Amino acid sequence: MVPKAAGSNPVFLPRFFNEQEYIPIRSSGRDFFYLYLRSLDMKNIVFVFCFMLLYACQAPEKKDDFGSSIVADSENEQALDATLEEAKKEEAERQKTLSSVGFDRMLHDFGSIVADADYTTTFTIKNTGKKPLLIYEVKASCGCTVPTWNKKPIAPGASDQIEVTFHPGKSQLGEQDKTISVITNTSPGVAVLQLKAFVNPKK
Repeated sequence: MVPKAAGSNPVFLPRFFNEQEYIPIRSSGRDFFYLYLRSLDMKNIVFVFCFMLLYACQAPEKKDDFGSSIVADSENEQALDATLEEAKKEEAERQKTLSSVGFDRMLHDFGSIVADADYTTTFTIKNTGKKPLLIYEVKASCGCTVPTWNKKPIAPGASDQIEVTFHPGKSQLGEQDKTISVITNTSPGVAVLQLKAFVNPKK
């Protein structure tokens, strides 16, 4: 026999309430929701809560719009064309002044030497091109190596000297290998000379 509440008719709740129990309720929606929650077991409450949370967290997918912020116009294109044209003119002028270079040797070996002393050698540089040869810079790989050279242009077919002095310190013992970079108006513009020596301690 299903119990009745005063002034109400029994209402059978859905299957997922509690199939073993009939709950008489009044027609009030608030009372129905209250008794509905009471009728749920813990497993169903967790399920409903998780479903509501998942639904609330869903958001419409946002598409990324990767638009370019660079706007090409005729003024920009004209400026770029002018820059490229200027670079081409400069390169053409540079090509007109290029020469070629040769050396009597690319390597000098001092052999067995003693530390804390000066050792000097000379490289001969020759202009093998048809334009004046300009030596812009001569750079050594170590402060213990000092090059000197003539800053004047070398005429086509003429030669000049690059003098290099090597002064190994007391701590620079054993095999030593130094380089000297010669920068000129040639293509390629850098030639690398090499110095070698075996440095013994000073007695």
